[in-house]
Amino acid sequence: MGIAISDFSTADMLFQLNTRFGPGHPLKEMVVIQKEFRVFSSKYSLKQAFRVLHIVPVDFLERRRWFVFLDLLKKYDSDQKGVSGHDRIRSAYQDNLDSKAPLPVYTTTHLMSKDRRVKVTRGQPIIYEKQSYLVISIPTLPKEDGQAARAAKKKRSRK
Repeated sequence: MGIAISDFSTADMLFQLNTRFGPGHPLKEMVVIQKEFRVFSSKYSLKQAFRVLHIVPVDFLERRRWFVFLDLLKKYDSDQKGVSGHDRIRSAYQDNLDSKAPLPVYTTTHLMSKDRRVKVTRGQPIIYEKQSYLVISIPTLPKEDGQAARAAKKKRSRK
């Protein structure tokens, strides 16, 4: 996410995602929303789903960048051969929320330099909980390596 949005917005988006799909009542509500509106069907993009669910940065400039980032996930690889990062995330939400025993979803990031793919696993990402989660991990760049930093470096090198 360091490619497109600030560290603050990245932390906020992770908080919103992990809260909205957390255990208990939040997950139950998301199951009902998915059943009634099919927000994670292939008919909709992640940008559309998160816009409708209002999982967005407060700042409107950051919000635009967030939507660009969500669309950019279509160019990311995933841990499933031939499936984009975008489609992997969307279908992970869909399959999980449509299942007989949906898990809460925990979204995190990992360094793009270690693995360029979006990864979806099951596990216990919160060390003080025994709760199992569907874990979505998105490759990111540190802000120093992001698009804005590269553009500034390129501009300085031309002078």
